[in-house]
Amino acid sequence: MDIVAIIINIPCPTFEEADKHARILMKKELCGLVRIYRDVNQIYFTEEGEVDGEDIVMLAIKTTQKNLKEIEAYMLKNHSWGTPCIDVTPIVTDHC
Repeated sequence: MDIVAIIINIPCPTFEEADKHARILMKKELCGLVRIYRDVNQIYFTEEGEVDGEDIVMLAIKTTQKNLKEIEAYMLKNHSWGTPCIDVTPIVTDHC
């Protein structure tokens, strides 16, 4: 069976929320590793102009494609933003 490894990046508003989600996903055995990055800055544009986002925390979830739907459903139900960005990237080479 081919295992398709992926990284799911999801921003969170606080470290506490990111930590809570990471621990739940690990306990549910939906991922092998979660990295939590603090103080991630983002720049984006809205109709009103440029916005600089600060104090965002990024979850980087290392998992497989088969877990994506369950992780996505969990995040859409439990993330404080309601509809967070869920950015999925395939892992082409993994030497871990």
